[in-house]
Amino acid sequence: MNAIKGIQDRGRVSSFGSTWIIYIPSCSPLRSTVMDFYQINLVAFVLLNGSMVYRQYRQDKRAELSEKIQEFDAENDTESDEGHIAKVDAAPAASSAKTFTNIFFPVYVLVWGADWLQGPFIYTLYKDEKKLPEEIVARLFTTGFLAGAVSALFVGSLADKFGRKNACLAYCAITSLSCLSVLSNNIGVLFAGRALGGLGTTLMYTVFEAWMVTEYNQRGLERTSLKLSTIFGRMITLSSVVAVLAGLVGQVLVSWTRTKCAPFVASICCLAPASLIISRKWVSPDQPSKQLHLMLDLQSENFGDSGAPKEKKDSLKLLLGGRSRPSFLNQEPITLTSKPVDKQILTLGLTSCCFEGSMYLFIFFWSPALKSSHILAHHHSALPFGIIFASFMGAMMLGSMLFTRILTDKRWMTCRELLQAVVTVASGSLLFTIFFRSEYLTFWLFCLFEACVGMYFPAMGYQKGKVVADGERAHIYGLLRIPFNIFVVVALSLTKEGSFNNVRGWMTEKADLKQETHIGRLSL
Repeated sequence: MNAIKGIQDRGRVSSFGSTWIIYIPSCSPLRSTVMDFYQINLVAFVLLNGSMVYRQYRQDKRAELSEKIQEFDAENDTESDEGHIAKVDAAPAASSAKTFTNIFFPVYVLVWGADWLQGPFIYTLYKDEKKLPEEIVARLFTTGFLAGAVSALFVGSLADKFGRKNACLAYCAITSLSCLSVLSNNIGVLFAGRALGGLGTTLMYTVFEAWMVTEYNQRGLERTSLKLSTIFGRMITLSSVVAVLAGLVGQVLVSWTRTKCAPFVASICCLAPASLIISRKWVSPDQPSKQLHLMLDLQSENFGDSGAPKEKKDSLKLLLGGRSRPSFLNQEPITLTSKPVDKQILTLGLTSCCFEGSMYLFIFFWSPALKSSHILAHHHSALPFGIIFASFMGAMMLGSMLFTRILTDKRWMTCRELLQAVVTVASGSLLFTIFFRSEYLTFWLFCLFEACVGMYFPAMGYQKGKVVADGERAHIYGLLRIPFNIFVVVALSLTKEGSFNNVRGWMTEKADLKQETHIGRLSL
């Protein structure tokens, strides 16, 4: 019996004479409980997001029906010149809204899909597959962030000068070259690839958004049911969904090909159709919006002040009865030379630096922090990181849809007030993890932080869209990323392995968010 018990304890198959003993280890009740907790939370996020998506779908249908009724009324309103102007002004803009979303969101999904495919495998590709020392891996990451900081000085102004559409095409080409670099084992090629990756990241976070907001303004879409805040909310919602799908696809590709280079090749396969759509649909002669662009005397590209021909800068006058800008832009947008509003640019830059820098530190520290709470709870099973990551993305998606509901549907508060509330709650969610070391509570607080991330990005995008002038949009967006890149480089250079240093980094992140909250309250 002792021999049999020993075989069972080791969980293997053996035989005594003609009798085979097969021991199948049962799942530990503790392990099952931990798995059930994370699975239940993931299911809850799926159900919550599903209900929010359905609610949003019904609301969009009602808005579409209301817009069609207004168009019908405008077509039959011929009693006065005012009604005729409304017909000419509203109908093209309404038809342009659907065209605009059809050409922007597919590109956005492909671009972010390419980025999410790479993210989970960069570190393990360098460290585990290419067997690079930890010090070299750290230098590779630092090279990427430094390249992002340096390129932020000039990529925005170049995009404004030569066109945001061309800059988006440049991003696709540069990021594709960065992905190809991982196929090489040459250390110089790998460093060049990370530098290109840093340049590509700066382009991704500046030129696509700059093109979108400027195109939205030029098409006069503020007169339709498609609000700018709604677009930013949908962008983050789509990004969350794409993140989960990209993680699953990337894992399947690695399993099939047995190499972590496969997701990078898949990224190129996403960027190729994205560049094709950009070159042909932003804006193509066969698009319905081309007629509107001809009426506005606009090119199929949008430029900044340094790149647009002077005679075309006031091209909206023809359609808008002599006004040089639509009402959305009559809020005196910010430029770098507009002294009274420099404080707002500075506030946005500091908030972006602290929050997004803290978010990047969160990416590095959430795993060891949750592991520490897991061990303190005397749980010895492995954490289901895939389910946890999917839950984080579900929380982020939920936050983005709450942003749309709060700001656009209900209008419970202004974007500025919402941004202040978000950074305050995010700071508290991370601060409480110091005092409450429960694994489950830590997980919920992390989900709350991710929900804040889901609300922060559309709120910040909308706020920048309101206050930054179209003529310098890409340039200013690029400059706003310089403090962030420096912040991440300095923070990572001070981070070392070990529990004490992880706690120190965690405390630094919370202090940054508290300072950010204070800045936001004083300046926004």
